[in-house]
Amino acid sequence: EDMPQIFIVGEITEGYGFEGHKALQSEFKFCCESDRWQCINGESSGVTWVAEVGEMSNKAVWSHPLDVQFTCSDIHGWPKLRIQVNSIDSEDRVDLAGYGFCHIPMSPGTYTLEIVTTRPRSDFWTHVSSKFIGGYPRYADPDLVIKERSTPAHNVITTGVVIVKLGVFVKGFSAKGIHLSS
Repeated sequence: EDMPQIFIVGEITEGYGFEGHKALQSEFKFCCESDRWQCINGESSGVTWVAEVGEMSNKAVWSHPLDVQFTCSDIHGWPKLRIQVNSIDSEDRVDLAGYGFCHIPMSPGTYTLEIVTTRPRSDFWTHVSSKFIGGYPRYADPDLVIKERSTPAHNVITTGVVIVKLGVFVKGFSAKGIHLSS
């Protein structure tokens, strides 16, 4: 018996608005909050290349391909895309620039998604020292950002935006009585 499948094809296009950073890299992970989902093809997590931030555009262009296929026994826990943007300085030190996530659209089609990123707000002295030596606060578990119901409110600051272009294709859902609008 065929299981319903979702195909996600696209790219992490670029990041912008990350003030004061010279080079950026993005880590990504497709997260399903249920054991009813399984990645059967492609990379469900990875890292983009390090892109320099353009002086005029204030953008880091990654154009990193995404191509992943999931199967599921029901739609509970539909995939989300978690992003962690890292800043790389001239000494090759890596520091957190921001976390963000988006829900993968449930309707088949093509999408351009803007993922707003944030990072935990630090106290005054940590903020001052991070300007000189780096070391912004970070979550022990980056997946915390996708678990909105189970976590208390976070004291965060907005850091930038990541653009993701996706094509979402589905197969076998209607045979299971699940109708996704197109």
